[in-house]
Amino acid sequence: MTAAHGQPRPVLVAICCVALAVPFLLVQFPPITDLPQQTAQIRLLLETLNDPAASEYRIQWFTPYSISYLLLGLSWSVFGPENAGRMAMLAVGLIWVLSIHLVSIRRGRSQSAATLGTVFFFSHIMYWGFFSFTIGWPVFLLWFSLTTREPSPNSTVTEGLELLAVALLLYMCHLLWLIAGLCWLGLECLVLRRDLKRFFRRFACLTPLIVAVIVWYPMISHSVMATPTVWEMNPLSRISLSWLIEATLGGIQGPAEQAIIGVCAVWIGLSVLQNRRTLKTEIDWAFLLLSAMFFAFALFLPEKYLSTIRFSTRWMPMAAIALLVALPPPSLKPVLRQIAALVVVIVFCLVTAGAWIGFEQKELSGLKESLNTLPQEPRVLGLSYINWSRFVKIPPFVQVFAYSQVLKGGKLNFSFARFPAALVAFKKFFVPPWTNNLEWFPEQVKDSDLKYFDFVLVNGTEETHENIRLASLLTPLTSEGRWRLYKVVDRNGQSAN
Repeated sequence: MTAAHGQPRPVLVAICCVALAVPFLLVQFPPITDLPQQTAQIRLLLETLNDPAASEYRIQWFTPYSISYLLLGLSWSVFGPENAGRMAMLAVGLIWVLSIHLVSIRRGRSQSAATLGTVFFFSHIMYWGFFSFTIGWPVFLLWFSLTTREPSPNSTVTEGLELLAVALLLYMCHLLWLIAGLCWLGLECLVLRRDLKRFFRRFACLTPLIVAVIVWYPMISHSVMATPTVWEMNPLSRISLSWLIEATLGGIQGPAEQAIIGVCAVWIGLSVLQNRRTLKTEIDWAFLLLSAMFFAFALFLPEKYLSTIRFSTRWMPMAAIALLVALPPPSLKPVLRQIAALVVVIVFCLVTAGAWIGFEQKELSGLKESLNTLPQEPRVLGLSYINWSRFVKIPPFVQVFAYSQVLKGGKLNFSFARFPAALVAFKKFFVPPWTNNLEWFPEQVKDSDLKYFDFVLVNGTEETHENIRLASLLTPLTSEGRWRLYKVVDRNGQSAN
């Protein structure tokens, strides 16, 4: 399939990919909260593989997040530890673009709508660093394509094996994607096809995987990840413009995201208005039902379940993409639609790049120097006394100190290895002897906590650093920027470790 005026679709896809890549290529430390901890898992993996008997960690090859770590590991081997996380997340973004366009080609949908959907990669789920969840969307689109194709009466066994294989991929991305896939399987059979026999036949094929998950689930639900469910807003209060903007994008500060939602609203409005006479036949009802399913998740699920934050709103970027692709495009010349969609994507990616550059230069100042000053295998305590950014909406500083483990190895005051479902987890249940949750509440740090660490990496104002400099238990190793490195000393000024 080609674009109007003989312009090949690959050109549009390539432009989207280049635009999406620009922010990632202009910084070393993107404002993605959990990315340092996710990348540090690869460091722990390599160290554990090197000496599994002596290691305090175990490797869980069948964790439901293994695909994301496979991608991180490949990125580590190609680009090195300093670039592994950033380039792996860029790869996920490029896969997003390709998968949306491929599915829209297969279903004969608007290429300009698929192009416009590129912007929703830069949503809160990416900024939080939900790596495993983010990579699940392209796999879910594969599942969507498989389940919506016309069945062949002579390929029941083949279809069952394909369903089981892709369902396993969904599980290996994130358990939530497997659950979403099962929900979609039921909706597609019962709402679109109205074929109860097909419904039961498909679920029978997935029984082995479903049983395995049911056996595995209690290991997580009764673990350190089992925190109270949080309902901050009821469904009716969620239906507002501000909630819509934060749920579908919610990444960078400023008016750019409001503008994107405005463009999409105009696009959808023109689509419905201009195609009202033929709307019923031009809608892709499968994509529309998919959008409705994700929107229902966003409206009715809690904000937090177990340790999973953004439990409800993480589905909204996909709901927006599915809605755009489901509707027929506005009745404009194809070339004008394509240019308009490309301009929106390019401008938004450039604005995003500007925000990331400002974040790195102003709010991560001193970080690179501090990391370079660390020796190999340090024990590092990370304290960020500044929680919010001028450039991005998600708190981006919570896990920045984990870059020390990515680059130099060693130990941290908090590690994702404490999560039972992590790729690399502690062999024994780990209870830190120091104050817990210092990555979130640095003001709770005590002098007695410092004896467990060699260095303290601090994000703070000049006043914060002046107060630390006057303290007798820390001596500064760097003196410029918001991020500075301190060495732990005893009360006599000697190294404490």
